[in-house]
Amino acid sequence: MSEFFSVVNEFEEMIERFDFKQPKKVWYPHLVALTKHIEDVFYCYVIARVYKHDGSLQTTMWVGPIDRPDDGLDSLSAHIKVDIGYTQTLDEEFFRNCEKKIIRLIEDGTLTSLLATSKKELTDPSVMNRRYEVYTAYLLPFFRKIVEVTGGDMKVLKSKTKCQEAIEKEFLNLEGEMKVFFDKFGLKATKDNIWEWCYIYSL
Repeated sequence: MSEFFSVVNEFEEMIERFDFKQPKKVWYPHLVALTKHIEDVFYCYVIARVYKHDGSLQTTMWVGPIDRPDDGLDSLSAHIKVDIGYTQTLDEEFFRNCEKKIIRLIEDGTLTSLLATSKKELTDPSVMNRRYEVYTAYLLPFFRKIVEVTGGDMKVLKSKTKCQEAIEKEFLNLEGEMKVFFDKFGLKATKDNIWEWCYIYSL
């Protein structure tokens, strides 16, 4: 286990008061993410990281549709980013101070306005790219299908084994353009990616 994972303790108030979850199975040794469900498939993500090359620290907050909370969020315009803090000096209070700022943003209603923007971006993107097409035409519909066929059973969605069994079954039943895309994407990549979303959704 990474020593950096203990940074989650600096966000204790967000976890206890604002119901942020800890999707530990998608953390990296240098990156810890917290997720808060807002509504439907929309979330608030808080990402704390240490840069290995110089030890600098950074915290960002995002609002957007379900996805793995990492650098890949940048590729979809529906993921709205807020830079919370960055430092190149050793500061034991850095992440606590970041938590304080995030809480103020939440209490001031920032999530509500960012959610409205994210919804608009998902239906009418300001940046139309291949990532948007893949996300909206294939990945998100397939994820919704898995939630539907499992009856939204959180125990099944959280279980990698059970959830991936459901994903594989639906993968084999795909037709048309969905089948063409996911055949190219590959069964393993489909099972890994969609399960990560299901895991986050289940928390």
